[in-house]
Amino acid sequence: MSAPPASAATAGRARAWTPAARRLGVVEARRMLRHPAYPIVMLYAVMFAVTVRANNEGGPTANFAYSVVSVSVLLIYAPLTFVAANRVAATTYRSQVRDVLDATPVDDRQRTVGAVVGLLLGPVVVGLGGALVLLMIGESASPLAPANDRVYQRTPLEYLQVPAIVLGAGLLGIAVARWLPWPGMLPLTAIALWLGTIVMYDQHFIVYETTTYEVVPARTWFALWPVWFVDMGGMLPRQPLAQEMWHLAYLLGLGVLAGIAALLRTDGPRRALYVTAGGAVVVTAVAAWLQLG
Repeated sequence: MSAPPASAATAGRARAWTPAARRLGVVEARRMLRHPAYPIVMLYAVMFAVTVRANNEGGPTANFAYSVVSVSVLLIYAPLTFVAANRVAATTYRSQVRDVLDATPVDDRQRTVGAVVGLLLGPVVVGLGGALVLLMIGESASPLAPANDRVYQRTPLEYLQVPAIVLGAGLLGIAVARWLPWPGMLPLTAIALWLGTIVMYDQHFIVYETTTYEVVPARTWFALWPVWFVDMGGMLPRQPLAQEMWHLAYLLGLGVLAGIAALLRTDGPRRALYVTAGGAVVVTAVAAWLQLG
């Protein structure tokens, strides 16, 4: 007697990149983009803009617009992507995706891949758009404005750090949903990340007070953030492009490791994941060292 045919979910374990996972990714992208946290917290950007203009701050119009967009993308959208991706990855079986899962059953590996695809099709595309807007506004902004309002022109390559941060935040959110699904772990992880970033940037205050804020302290390069984004003395001038590119590789490497960690929590083949993780560790370690210049 021949063995019964394997179910679609069982067959899918051999490969996570399936039509069902791709369709699920499109649904997950919509769910992430429609997460209620985005419009609620983005009100902060509106309040920030109104407050700055009410106090006659912000410098020239282009500099003011640059500040609003950078705050919106880096201080609000990227951290919220961590939350949105986590919540979407943790609630794949909600009614919004029930039809996709019922039509073609998927296993945990494919659901995780679907969440990653949704992240790439949704928030990361928004991050790319934000980087493009910053690039265009930055061309018209002035580096000669008062210290807190100055904007230095940067290359498109440097702005790739913006979508890289959004990607890393989302992948980490998915990994936390897989490994730490218990109540309270999401805010605890978010607080730890935020405090870690503050610690990394604390040296900028010292640099500013000694009037040598053009120099980026070594530990700031290890922050999950562009080193030039914020400082007591305003935006930092351009750093050597090679260091910026190694910092980009460092951010991408950490994001890839978070994504692999999420996949390792699921059933399925692991050899390729271990090999990829090993390569990502090497690249990230090398980038972490070389970004110091």
